[in-house]
Amino acid sequence: MMKLVLQSTLLTFAMVGLSAAAQYPERPVRLVVPYAPGGGTDNIARLLAAKLAARLAQPVIVENRAGANGIIGSDAVAKSPADGYTLLLAGLGPLAVNPSLFQKMPYQPSKAFAPVVKVSSAALVLVTGAGASKEGLKDLLVSAKGKPGQLNIANAGEGSPQHICAGLFARSAGITVNNIPYKGAAPAITDVLSGNVQALCDNVGTVRSFIQSGKLNALAVSTRQRAQALPDVPTFEEQGLAGIDFSLWFMLVAPAGTPADVVGVSSFSVQ
Repeated sequence: MMKLVLQSTLLTFAMVGLSAAAQYPERPVRLVVPYAPGGGTDNIARLLAAKLAARLAQPVIVENRAGANGIIGSDAVAKSPADGYTLLLAGLGPLAVNPSLFQKMPYQPSKAFAPVVKVSSAALVLVTGAGASKEGLKDLLVSAKGKPGQLNIANAGEGSPQHICAGLFARSAGITVNNIPYKGAAPAITDVLSGNVQALCDNVGTVRSFIQSGKLNALAVSTRQRAQALPDVPTFEEQGLAGIDFSLWFMLVAPAGTPADVVGVSSFSVQ
């Protein structure tokens, strides 16, 4: 899936060479990630940047501008010149959740950006630190119900997909949890790995290597079907928690007003 989407994204920019904007790009392109380095969005951005740079014959520079659940970096892109040299890789938080979460927004996603392509989508997985125990989801629930309010779950910031996933889990399970926000997924993962926080819901692709190495325990995935990357990890629904079918997605966008032949919105379709 990722390979196909990346190829489609590259096709967008390849088509630009046949358009009226044949000189694009003449200089490096900036790809803004509105989260801290090391998280899922950042990892995808660096993969995407390398592929785009090879195709464009220009450097694609990843710039991390974290804070306020993606608002700071997203706002910077929204206010950038609409010339195709500044792009944003963002997901649910900056583009869908924030308008409902914050009373005042410096930008309106539907008006501030021109969509380029949906880059990817992924399930989330609930994990615990390997040093805590090797217990499964049912054991975690027994502990959480026996000690109300003592289960700490890290997230990448208020309103982030990680936060939403943890909230869906708590509601479906009928438990009270403490949501611990961080400025991005990377520092949240670090605290779960070190045992400072017990659990985390995060992108399967981001934590898969930690699961495979035994540093994190995978308890459940957030979609109704098991994740291809973690076929042995059951879903929440399989383990008796109904109503949890949640995935995150990532979009590549440009500032509104970027010329259509640069954006290339209608030059391809993602299958």
